[in-house]
Amino acid sequence: MRRAWILRDQMDREKCDFLSKKWNVSPLVVQLMHNRGIDDEMAEGFLHPRWENLHDPFLMKGMESATHRILKAISDGEKILIYGDYDVDGVTATSLLLLFFRSLGTSAYFYIPQREAEGYGLNRISVEKATREKIDLIITCDCGISSFQEVEYAQSLGLEVIVTDHHRIKGSLVPSCTVVNPNQPDCSYPFKELAGVGVAFKLVQALAEKLSPIPVDPSEYLDLVALGTIADVVSLNDENRVLVKLGLERLRRSSNLGLRALLSVTGLSGKEITEGQVGFILAPRLNACGRLSLARKAVKLLLTTSARESFQLAKNLDRENVDRRRIEERMCKEAEELLSEEKGPVIVLSKSEWHAGVIGLVASYIREKYFRPTVIISLDADPARGSARSIPEFSIFGALEKCEDLLLSFGGHRMAAGMRILKKNIPELRKRLNELADELLSPEDLIPSYFIDAEVNLEELEDRVFEELKQFPPYGPDNPAPLFLTKGLSISPSSSMAGKGILKASLNSKKGGGFEVIGFGFGTEFKKIDRLRPIDVIFTPRVNQFRGEITHQLEIKDFRGETNDTNIQKDQEHTGFS
Repeated sequence: MRRAWILRDQMDREKCDFLSKKWNVSPLVVQLMHNRGIDDEMAEGFLHPRWENLHDPFLMKGMESATHRILKAISDGEKILIYGDYDVDGVTATSLLLLFFRSLGTSAYFYIPQREAEGYGLNRISVEKATREKIDLIITCDCGISSFQEVEYAQSLGLEVIVTDHHRIKGSLVPSCTVVNPNQPDCSYPFKELAGVGVAFKLVQALAEKLSPIPVDPSEYLDLVALGTIADVVSLNDENRVLVKLGLERLRRSSNLGLRALLSVTGLSGKEITEGQVGFILAPRLNACGRLSLARKAVKLLLTTSARESFQLAKNLDRENVDRRRIEERMCKEAEELLSEEKGPVIVLSKSEWHAGVIGLVASYIREKYFRPTVIISLDADPARGSARSIPEFSIFGALEKCEDLLLSFGGHRMAAGMRILKKNIPELRKRLNELADELLSPEDLIPSYFIDAEVNLEELEDRVFEELKQFPPYGPDNPAPLFLTKGLSISPSSSMAGKGILKASLNSKKGGGFEVIGFGFGTEFKKIDRLRPIDVIFTPRVNQFRGEITHQLEIKDFRGETNDTNIQKDQEHTGFS
């Protein structure tokens, strides 16, 4: 799909030079920080995330009440149930709280609903089971904020409920129930983008303060926090940046036997773990069982104290992930076959024999490939189950709120949501969503864009810049990998061309500066690129380490024939592909 090239607003040169000296970084890095909304007060915390940068957990509404009730339950020997969601965020949040209670010598139970049979959040059957098991207190993780009726039902049976969640509030809050969620009304917590595991971590952090001088170290769980936060694709700015940065450092040397087994099975043992490896290697394996069978398998992996069991569980999750990929590939192919029926800006596809645990992945695939808000619905039951993914300019959660009369239930946030809907209402949902999109979206909003941080000459990419860029990961929402534009280059093939769609070549400027480049998905495009002399290229600088040798490399993202137009516009001709 054609992508627009958009050059971000550039800083005043004088101010850029001033901050360069003050922060002791190159002007190019100052521009990158400006593009990410990092001002003078935030610079130190961004470049050097530290534990001390974390916010006071008691600023979160409901935290004082939640910690008081949990400490009473611990003191009185009450039976505590941790009720989690079936994705990686919910699994890691559930495991974190269970490990914390275990460290105190307190027994706690857990329950995660089966995705297909029970669906998302609290349900009456599980609440009744908790009553029969004489549970006194339920603590939800990554769910519960929309379970109004279920919480009231639990209270009617004599159960107390503490909701910890991060999803946006829909309608009224549950009455007489303690809620810990930075997104609830009148909450003064300064950072609203925590994942569910982040909220659970803040609860543990608060409990640790209350338990002092009893030695409890919340940092022990940062590996789990990093996993869940990255997997849930939330903002990686502010507090999440601290949690993920420190969590990735801890993950490499994790004491958690299950995580160590998973690292071994995936070939990551002893290696520096990046956010990409978490998102594309570790998280899918923890997610697979929640999609296809039972998420409690992943919790069991993260809780095990047996090295032998940990490896068996990790291998089982790895095999289940292979099954998930096979099902996903079939469903993506079938979804594309139905696309000819979709005429509007919002894609709504439905079909029988689509696995309800995989529809979210298919929605992500279609959204990414065609850059349209996408709803994928499994028709294997009535009500049907749907999963939605959206684009930046269209809040799918807000759109579903306007279609609430058509839905039995829904929840989520701006970019992703889930729903239950009667089959007969699907055509009307498609109609309404497209009408909303027609009102809100311009044709330009439906063109994916590369947002370029700066136009540079290759000569500006000194060793110092590559070293300073090491401070920018972890990359993710609100902190994307740097993207630069350079014009008027020549390209020549590498002595060893990589296979499987990977391009290896060298880029050279008129002034003689040059770099090795790599392009994923460009392996068959070299002849097209080679005909464009000179060319303009957008790329991300990378530090490549192979067999002990460190080289500076440019990862090419897109290319065009050289243009004399200094303003990169959305409607410029696109001669490459993305």
